[in-house]
Amino acid sequence: MASSRSLLDRARTLETADPSSARRLVQEARIVARRDGSLDDEGESLYRLAALAHYDGEPGDAYVLAVEADEFADRHRLPLVSAWSLHLIGLVHSDSGNHAEALTYCLRALSLYRTTDHRVDEGNILNTIATIHHESGDADRAIVNYEAALAANEPLDRHDIDALILANVASLRSERGEHDLAIETADRALEVCRTDAPGFMPDVYTATARVLARRGEGGDLERARELLAGALDALETSTVVFDDLSRSRIEAAIARALALDESEAPPRLAQALTYSVFPGGARVRPSLCLAVARACGEDAPDLTDASSAALELIHCASLVHDDLPCFDDADTRRGKPATHRAFSEPLAVLA
Repeated sequence: MASSRSLLDRARTLETADPSSARRLVQEARIVARRDGSLDDEGESLYRLAALAHYDGEPGDAYVLAVEADEFADRHRLPLVSAWSLHLIGLVHSDSGNHAEALTYCLRALSLYRTTDHRVDEGNILNTIATIHHESGDADRAIVNYEAALAANEPLDRHDIDALILANVASLRSERGEHDLAIETADRALEVCRTDAPGFMPDVYTATARVLARRGEGGDLERARELLAGALDALETSTVVFDDLSRSRIEAAIARALALDESEAPPRLAQALTYSVFPGGARVRPSLCLAVARACGEDAPDLTDASSAALELIHCASLVHDDLPCFDDADTRRGKPATHRAFSEPLAVLA
């Protein structure tokens, strides 16, 4: 029988391409590790099962398994497994929009991770922390942590994570009005992704298209449309798992719809449109639309994309209007100033 370590290593190679087979190998590894008394491998097996549940879009299972892995690691003094598990718990909280809890768990994960001699995942944890700050509207802390993530990855050749970090930095700089620097950063992300992380092309294409659409100069909008078309094409051959594919497809469809509106909108209104929609929440409504379409055979994918985008845009519009002084009079939405606070009430009504 194979050792628990060899089973875990084999599972790691299948996580994106064949998660079902990866899960079977990890379950087998856990049994072998328990039989052989290998606490390190048993703890890692628990964590890998949690991670696979997260990849498969099962946040409830991911959370329960990650908590179990953390408790096991704490009981048997396995700081690396505990750091991985705390990071995953933070991701689950972040996905549900619970940014305060997400940040608490990820900061604990980073602190614990740095007590180990493992360095491969530090950039990934820092990227998650930066993303939480970004989604909470704290641009300065987000930039600091994105840069720290890139620095942590530099000696490790983690180009897959680098591509996503650069795309995130480009989006953030674009939101701050630093359009030329944002496009330069987005082009770097595209270059890294094409050579070292083709599986993330849909995400990076979509992020770059949003950056171009925000600047809206010269041939920017045409290039944005080309990138969005490329994002949808890349989804057909991407090796990332179903949940990530769905999210990328939804983001691309929304960005494509906004690009059409922004091409005819005054610049300030175009900025308000993007501000009100990105970064998004859980995208529950378009995800359900996508799931129903797939369950019914999805013989018209373009119609599915358009319908999913329309549902989310209607939802985002309702949130903008809910926040207006004549309704809920809310100052913030998703951790940043509400649209009427950032752009004025008339533009919020139009957006």
